[in-house]
Amino acid sequence: MKKLAVFGLVAGVVVAVILVVRKSQSSGSPEEREARRMEKRGAMFEKMQAGMEAMPEDFPPVVMFNNVAATRENSERILELLEKDRSGTEEAVVSAAK
Repeated sequence: MKKLAVFGLVAGVVVAVILVVRKSQSSGSPEEREARRMEKRGAMFEKMQAGMEAMPEDFPPVVMFNNVAATRENSERILELLEKDRSGTEEAVVSAAK
């Protein structure tokens, strides 16, 4: 019985090590991994949105979802504006340095 328990423990540790190694050696740069993660998040959001459209408009989860969607759109717009501003600032600094 002890041999079986030890074997099970060793097998579990080996599987855990293999999973950690695979996770740490995932393909692509951190930017590519982040892009894939955001793509998955967008797909999940679209699925939820399709499900919410089938519910009544005054259903509390729909109201909450609409608020989250509006916040998300505002956040994306703010990030775009900040990126444009940052690009303009970098160009101004480079031209001032010349």
